[in-house]
Amino acid sequence: MKKYGIYSKENLFQGNQKKYFAAVYFFLISLLPVYCLQSTVYAAENPLYKMRDETIAYFKPITGKVTMIDGEKVVVNVGAKDAVKTGMRFNVLKEEAPFRHPVTKEPLGKIEALIGKLEIKDVNADSSSGIIIEGKAQEGDKIRISEIKVNTLFCQSKDADWNLSDSYYRTLKETGRLNLIDTGMETEIPSEIIKEAKRLTADVALLITSQKTDAGTLLTQRLFWVSDGLQFSEINTNIDIAYTKELKFAEGFLPLRQGEASFQIGVPVSAKLMTTADVDGDGKQEIVFSNGKDISLYTLGSDLQPALGGIKITGKSFDNHVWIDSMDINKDGKDEIIITSMAGGSFVIDDYATTRKGDTIVSYIYGLKGNEFVVIYKGPVFLRKIGNGLIAQAYSREDGFDGNVFSVIWEGGYKKGNPLKLPKGVNIYDFVYFDDPLKGRIIVAYDEQGFLNAYDDKDFRIWRSKDNSGGFLTRFKRSAPTTMIDKGEWSMKDRLSLRSKDILSVKRIPLLEIIKQIGYKSSQIRRLWWNGFGMEEGVLIDNISGTVYDYALSGDKILVLSSPPFGIKPKNILQGENPIMTELSVYIDKGN
Repeated sequence: MKKYGIYSKENLFQGNQKKYFAAVYFFLISLLPVYCLQSTVYAAENPLYKMRDETIAYFKPITGKVTMIDGEKVVVNVGAKDAVKTGMRFNVLKEEAPFRHPVTKEPLGKIEALIGKLEIKDVNADSSSGIIIEGKAQEGDKIRISEIKVNTLFCQSKDADWNLSDSYYRTLKETGRLNLIDTGMETEIPSEIIKEAKRLTADVALLITSQKTDAGTLLTQRLFWVSDGLQFSEINTNIDIAYTKELKFAEGFLPLRQGEASFQIGVPVSAKLMTTADVDGDGKQEIVFSNGKDISLYTLGSDLQPALGGIKITGKSFDNHVWIDSMDINKDGKDEIIITSMAGGSFVIDDYATTRKGDTIVSYIYGLKGNEFVVIYKGPVFLRKIGNGLIAQAYSREDGFDGNVFSVIWEGGYKKGNPLKLPKGVNIYDFVYFDDPLKGRIIVAYDEQGFLNAYDDKDFRIWRSKDNSGGFLTRFKRSAPTTMIDKGEWSMKDRLSLRSKDILSVKRIPLLEIIKQIGYKSSQIRRLWWNGFGMEEGVLIDNISGTVYDYALSGDKILVLSSPPFGIKPKNILQGENPIMTELSVYIDKGN
């Protein structure tokens, strides 16, 4: 993972820059022998590769068909030639009606309803047989191990060799096939591991133990299906003493386990909101940051560079941006920037209460004209992009959101369109939707407790998430006739995005569960998907240090704006950089 510091103009230690860069230069030179050693270690035959390959083989994407049902026995048309292994588990799928894009209505394929699960018991050259462990199956049904990453709990016993376990962890992660979930638990008791795996919504639990031998170390891996706790694999690998010593020396100079970000960049503004936009119509997206009052635009390369000559949108002193979006509303080939701002008022951000004069919501739409941004719309409503459309909702001092959410249409100007049909209590920033050919439109929305809920087209709740989001960052005090009356708060929800068939959301993990006000130790980008008859949950990006403020999508990239715990990165002090920072992490979604 590449890491870049923030710009020198933000450096708190500019007077020592020459000494700092000289020190870095000599430090890098001193590491050359280490990197050469590292290359030697990994260029040689790695004894962990065999274990890795045998593990990944259980999750190879395979598609087949049920050819025969004989009592409890199910025969399928894939076998050893297709790399099928005893112990594999396939989803059983039935093809149903076409799946269409919720906005364009273009066919995206056919819904494949999940109707059961099959476990392989015997493998022949061209076929295999097994039993149904969940649901049912009929002749002609599809079976599949999908390409979606497998949520896998990685656990090691107390006596496991840490260097070997860590090296194997990264070897597995590099395959891109498993979404590895860390745990602080150190045990080799299967029941405890399965319980932890269920808590962390893993599908597979992986346990590493090790034992010293005369020749080196015997590394043992056991794999369990979390749903029923069944062990389906045990692999042993002998690691000789020479390899272990080389590994320990080389690993001493490598970073500890990190996320899968391609690189991280310090953001040169105190940003809390972000989006992406092609504001000049050149086919390339700029990254748009808001610090709450001003809007800055940057282009992304090996670092962030000011876009369009550094032009900005400068707000008023009492502005407090609560949402930004972008879209080409008037179809002129250029994206407009949409800003919703609380112009003063009593509000809470990151658990610090503040009061400012004024109390109203104002939204702006800015378009690029020549070398400056101009206001092409201003109104006292909340605005948000959803799909290819723009929606709005009125503001109330008492409740925050007021009345129906309605569409906004462009007809030579911005006009109010039809109201959206939403479940009671669902407001403009709470939801996304998609269309299912059997159940109709399905709304997925936050509630005030931070749980996600799915509603069918009759507004009946058909699903609720297992956990809440960990808390929303921006909350506002409800207006009351006197300071002696506390009417509570209303909140701005986190961004929900529809990406292919996934719904993305943010989850934050508090430093202390009982005292959430002191901040967050880590965050996740989570994903939901509709399997044809219910919602499933998983983690797309795990172990993001600190607090995620916002995220944006750009092609196959997921851009995450975050701040480390307490907003301070201590190691930056040692590196001569600003320790108070906001960071942009760039993730490549290879599975998209």
